[in-house]
Amino acid sequence: MHMKAKAILFASVLLVGCQSTNHQVSTPTTKQNPSSANDFFARNSQTDIDWLMDEDGQTEKNLWQAVSEGLEMEIPQNERIREQKEYYLKHKSYLHDVTLRAEPYVYWIVSQIKDRDMPMELVLLPIVESAFNPNATSSAAAAGIWQIVPTTGLYYGLKQDKWYDGRRDVAQSTTAALDMLERLNGLFDGDWLLTIAAYNSGEGRVLNAIKENQAKGRPTDYWSLNLPKETMRYIPKLLALSEMVKNSDRYGLDLPNSNLNRALTRIEVGQQIELTQAAKMADMPLQKLKTYNAGYKHNVTAPNGPHAIMLPVKNAKKLEASLTRGEMNLVNWGEHRVVQGETIEILAKRYGISIDSIKQANNLTAQVAPGQKITLPLSGEYIAQLTVQQAQIAQIASSRATSKVKYAVRAGDTLSSIAKRHKVKTSDIQSWNKLAKNSKLKVGQTLQITRNSNNRGITYRVRKGDSLTSIARRHKVDINDVLKWNSSLEDVHNLQPGDTLTLYKR
Repeated sequence: MHMKAKAILFASVLLVGCQSTNHQVSTPTTKQNPSSANDFFARNSQTDIDWLMDEDGQTEKNLWQAVSEGLEMEIPQNERIREQKEYYLKHKSYLHDVTLRAEPYVYWIVSQIKDRDMPMELVLLPIVESAFNPNATSSAAAAGIWQIVPTTGLYYGLKQDKWYDGRRDVAQSTTAALDMLERLNGLFDGDWLLTIAAYNSGEGRVLNAIKENQAKGRPTDYWSLNLPKETMRYIPKLLALSEMVKNSDRYGLDLPNSNLNRALTRIEVGQQIELTQAAKMADMPLQKLKTYNAGYKHNVTAPNGPHAIMLPVKNAKKLEASLTRGEMNLVNWGEHRVVQGETIEILAKRYGISIDSIKQANNLTAQVAPGQKITLPLSGEYIAQLTVQQAQIAQIASSRATSKVKYAVRAGDTLSSIAKRHKVKTSDIQSWNKLAKNSKLKVGQTLQITRNSNNRGITYRVRKGDSLTSIARRHKVDINDVLKWNSSLEDVHNLQPGDTLTLYKR
């Protein structure tokens, strides 16, 4: 890790992933048979959650009760810890909200901590780091619930490219963070306070502080070291949280009830999938799915992987069933070279893709430019075929839409009156005939006029049950021509009764 600045885009921390707080309970145990969720979670997370079960093996404990039972670090009663407890006591509603938001992630993290026989207190670190917001980013570019900087992420195997950032992937970042904590713990001879301090400020700072104290004959425990201000507060925050969670009744802390069906589990899709489709297959809100899968930078899993989806058990069952039924559409990405006159909006209409999807897939913050290569969620072959087809259509439409005529100037004619009569611009007549701006017309002079054949156009009002295909078939025109003739429409693919289309007869 690193020494982070005070602000971690805190405005977003309380907004992303928030859930309803209507499930508050004062009782610590939920009576239900969780075996189905338990089995599903274990099968997909490659671990089990026996730690969540009562002695009978059938009753699910309240999640925070199970966490509190595992908190064992000694908590000294010093001023630094008292200061942090006082802060949290003044912000109990924040603690309730953040523990509610944390619930889906905590099952996963605790299971990994249990597998490694690490301190339960580590599950509280993301509260201090990011308030369990996978979209949190610090001023030092640390990202995700564990706030990992890019170089550290790469060192611990977290892939980072234009499609995916493993630092925001709940499963992958948890593995990396725990790997790092294990390595640091070995470096500091099993001292977890020094380990956690090094996670926050970097091992170099902690080692230098230890050497400084050794040189002065002073103790080298965490509490005696001269460390950066943030690190001096970092562990007191964690230990204050630990004491309050462990003694929630004494501190009047209302921890939310839990339900194993909300636990995040991991479904390996095996190929690229759009998050929009995954959300529909899993029967859950798209925004919530995106929050749980913040590692994917766009509305789609990475082309070359990963393809795993993190989602609550109850939704994972539906996604798995839908995948088994073969309901997933293939996502194929092709490349398109922008030509003169093309815009993001035109490409979106031509290929039937949303404007946002094109922008996200190519990290676009400005309009496309001629010659620019962009990727689209369509096969390269289809893009090539459609590009050729569009060029042919444009050429045919252009030849059909215009006709050249010769006009003999009459007495009283002016460029303006001739232009108005032929429904063209005065400047166009001057251009077609290479006339100077102040040229005077002579009676009998021949002018070339290029006329639009738009007078053959008709206005069609969309009726209930109409589609682009049915309208094109009825008027015996090509659907791609209909798209071209009506390119100014905001959403030509989503016609509503009463909308009007311009059509031209062959």
